[in-house]
Amino acid sequence: MPVILRQQVDRWAEAWIAATFSQLLEIRSRDPGPFNYPIEVFPDWRGKAFYLCARFRARIRRPEDDFVIRHARMTLTGFGRFDLAYFRHTDRWFTVYRGLTAADCFKEIEGNEIFWPTT
Repeated sequence: MPVILRQQVDRWAEAWIAATFSQLLEIRSRDPGPFNYPIEVFPDWRGKAFYLCARFRARIRRPEDDFVIRHARMTLTGFGRFDLAYFRHTDRWFTVYRGLTAADCFKEIEGNEIFWPTT
């Protein structure tokens, strides 16, 4: 994977995650309620795939019981193009778009909450 492309994705992810989820996570930490709740949203690379992930705190509130859910995936298919997918309730990835540029993926993720890890 080209280093410049990876850096571009990382810069976008850091800025967007901070702007979009920091306030939500703060509010949830003050009043988590009786269910599992998100405590962190973060990016993760696995080979050629970039993931938007959320770390959840279990109801029993012990940090060792925290768990991570990968929610959106951008898979590099070649020539700077990505397939964009989200993780469905059926425990399978569903590819919504194919052959998007990184900038197009960012626009789709920002504008469509189906790709957001805490909705």
